[in-house]
Amino acid sequence: MTEKEQLKLEFETIAKQACCGSPPSPMVALELLKTAKGDVHLTALACVILGHAWQHISEHHKAQMAFSSAIEGFKQAGCPHDETEARILLGMSHLLSGEPLKALDCWSSALIIARKINDRDLCTRVYLGVGQVYIGFGDYQAALSFNELALEMARRLNHDERKGEALLNVASDAYRLGRYNYTLQCVAEAEKLLETTISNKIWSAEVVYYRGLVHAAQGHYAQAKLELETAYLLSDQNDNLWGKAHALTALGETLLQLQESNTGEVLEKAHQLASAGSMRLLIQRASRALISWYELQGQIAKTLPHYNLVLDNEQPESLQVPAAHMSRIQQLMARSRIRVLQAQFAS
Repeated sequence: MTEKEQLKLEFETIAKQACCGSPPSPMVALELLKTAKGDVHLTALACVILGHAWQHISEHHKAQMAFSSAIEGFKQAGCPHDETEARILLGMSHLLSGEPLKALDCWSSALIIARKINDRDLCTRVYLGVGQVYIGFGDYQAALSFNELALEMARRLNHDERKGEALLNVASDAYRLGRYNYTLQCVAEAEKLLETTISNKIWSAEVVYYRGLVHAAQGHYAQAKLELETAYLLSDQNDNLWGKAHALTALGETLLQLQESNTGEVLEKAHQLASAGSMRLLIQRASRALISWYELQGQIAKTLPHYNLVLDNEQPESLQVPAAHMSRIQQLMARSRIRVLQAQFAS
């Protein structure tokens, strides 16, 4: 095996681990970029790894720069599959940073290439992304429909990793809609995949996290506490900021219901994590819970900064998808020829 072939194998292995929720640190990824030594394809692979590394710690802008560089590199190297994957990753990064139209642009171009190379798995990944866009607009039923379509396609493709991703997306949507038995059913199926055929540290934490959310919503606070503590520990071990912030916020809200003595400490830490990742909705949730906690403790002065934050950032919720976004989504659906694909799978 030549030195270049060895490097390629090493980079592909690291990229696979990064995609499964365990990227190296940005510093290590930057060293890999130097090791690529100007090779176009290796440099693009290194950029994908770097993008995952930045995304893992919610440095969205830096992740987007890395994924954009990967797209250009794969295009130059004549690797349409890898280019499409990088476009999907860039779209998800834009969505996480609150830029849904840019995400849809990325996925529209990705879907065009995926159709040209007849890659149904890549098409499925685009549908999963669009489902997440609907969540951002509060249309959970539409999100569920897209993610259920992606799950059906993943089942027909017999692609376990895509099934796992789709199952957790469906579980998330079902939870938001109050369909708790459906949530737990999807989580259980995803957990079986994680125990047998796939490995993903982020998903392993999410399985426990969603169970905790359901049990908290059902009033089983003691059980939810244990599950959310576990979800936080798993995300902390994997140094995943998104997972830590979400699990700790939900844990703090649960501790508030139990009126446990460490509630304020947990919520303050959750607030710090959410702020570090610019997670506006989580910041709001943590602040609201802290207001309730400090009022219970008679520490009114401590509530004031959180009242100010909530009032300064409070915006009326809208369940309507803006016209510009709806038009782009409809274009995406038309290009994807979802019904044609469904017919192809049925045949």
